[in-house]
Amino acid sequence: MLTTARTSFRHASRAFWRVLGVATVLTLVAVNAEDSADQPSTEPWNVVQDYLDATKAHGTDYAEIRRAQISEEERERRIRDLGSRPDDAPAIAAAVAIIESNGKRTLEAAAEFLLDQFPPSHPENVQQMALDALAMLVGPDWSAVEAYIDSVDEIMTAIEATQHEGIADNDRQRLRELIDRGPRPTTAHAIAAATAIIRSNKPRAHEAAEFLVEQTYALRPTGATVSWPWLGTTTQLGKTALAKLVGPNWTVVQDYLEQTKAWEAADLSIRTAVLNEEETARRLVQLGSRPKAHRAMAAATAILDTEGRHERTRQAAEFLLDHRTRGGAAHALRGAQALAAHFPQYDQWPLRLKQLNSISNVHEPAKAFVSDLARRLEDPVGRATARYFAASYLIQSVSHSWIPEPNRIENEKQALALATGLSAGLETDTFILTRRDIDGVEQPMTFADAEAELLYSLSATRVGGFVSGIDARRVDGTKDSLSNYAGRVVFVDFWATWCGPCIAAFPRLRELNAELPAEHFQIVGVNVDTKLETATDYLLDNPLPWVVWHVGADSEIVRRWRVTGYPTYVLIDPNGMILARQQGTFDEDLRTTITQAVSDVSEPAAATP
Repeated sequence: MLTTARTSFRHASRAFWRVLGVATVLTLVAVNAEDSADQPSTEPWNVVQDYLDATKAHGTDYAEIRRAQISEEERERRIRDLGSRPDDAPAIAAAVAIIESNGKRTLEAAAEFLLDQFPPSHPENVQQMALDALAMLVGPDWSAVEAYIDSVDEIMTAIEATQHEGIADNDRQRLRELIDRGPRPTTAHAIAAATAIIRSNKPRAHEAAEFLVEQTYALRPTGATVSWPWLGTTTQLGKTALAKLVGPNWTVVQDYLEQTKAWEAADLSIRTAVLNEEETARRLVQLGSRPKAHRAMAAATAILDTEGRHERTRQAAEFLLDHRTRGGAAHALRGAQALAAHFPQYDQWPLRLKQLNSISNVHEPAKAFVSDLARRLEDPVGRATARYFAASYLIQSVSHSWIPEPNRIENEKQALALATGLSAGLETDTFILTRRDIDGVEQPMTFADAEAELLYSLSATRVGGFVSGIDARRVDGTKDSLSNYAGRVVFVDFWATWCGPCIAAFPRLRELNAELPAEHFQIVGVNVDTKLETATDYLLDNPLPWVVWHVGADSEIVRRWRVTGYPTYVLIDPNGMILARQQGTFDEDLRTTITQAVSDVSEPAAATP
């Protein structure tokens, strides 16, 4: 499985490859040699291929128009001239015809086309039809799942091997060819086999359900991953099936907890032992991956399905909150909902709300649940904590340009109502969150601090607000403050080394920084990598010609400014007022706003004798 493969190869360092030997890896090419004759070539498939080619061309043209440095009027004109995306009806009809003809050579390709190109909400329900057709074609064949798992493992091994410094160029090329072919069978083929196994209740049903739960991403050529909408559907199918297969069995949860505790102890022992790199890597690989939580999560979910009748309901709900897995936002919310429904006197809500907050920024149902708790929790500490997080979510939306202005205004009003007075009677009580000072030292917070923080966010970090009291340290340790750049237009860039769009924007920011006068314009990069060394290592190889702060992932600045995605850009005028705030890509509209703001400052100065 993808998760298992990646964990194994994180553990196996390059030093381990020197022990293993690249020659062993090269045998994968021969094992995975595929006949290129399996590509579809029938006439209906040509209709599908023409659609794919036209759609790709349309997308490329549209992206070029969006990136072009042209006026908004010219951009809109070119988009109108480009026209709509190609009509999908002929391609869907061709794919359906292929499936109905049951021609095995092209059926799989046609089914994968329907799965990859159209969402589960498509009115013709083409995804379900495609998955059903594939499941019938492949059948309950566990060997197809195993072949896919082995293929992914081999590709991940090849990716690691290509990074080995001692590999010959011709061997590297052979490995690249293996990688570029992608997994065989495909992700869809393996998922169809797993689905058929579950439906037929074959002996491997547990493993098949676990496989579906893990496949939240599909592996593409070069090892990149993509998350197709249909993978969410099949993942949920796996979760539902696994819960039925495992049942409300607390022993499954307990076994997982004990196995995980033992694994963590062994892992720590290896990592802290005085060993060379090769031996450490070898022992980590021998230890294997962390125990899988899928069956334990399923058992806990099945316990909650008893609607409070199981004696372990509370423990199961807390387990789902304490042991979230990838894509486990729904599990965590399910646990919190069970606690609210079955334990009216529950006294651990601050902790549980903090846990929910880690998923609520991207999980709308969790936001709605927290907002509901802010109105109905009887415990004053729990209710005040819920008010804090509910207000925080609303504040985050105030500067989102894609939200209609009337909605933003209403959200601001609601946030202010929730924030104002939330600490009444609890002013000096300890709040569940903490804050970090300029040196990264953790400091406790009171409910009075929490209320003040929300009110600051509402007044000072949205468009039209005035920034004040923002201090941090540069990556070289020097203390700095935004007040040092008063009188200039300041562009604040919240970024991280792991953020692709952040890094992709740097060339354009370099151009902007070179073009605009330094006496009127300043970029301040705010790095949020957990470790300072991560940022300094990156900057050593990729120096940036502007000020860079390091504040960490959980800094007070990030929270007070309600930064929930990266990059986040904030444009501040010479008087400290926020002119613009944007999350996502650095686009031409934002660039225009920046240059205009600097022009408004520099032109009067240029006219002064």
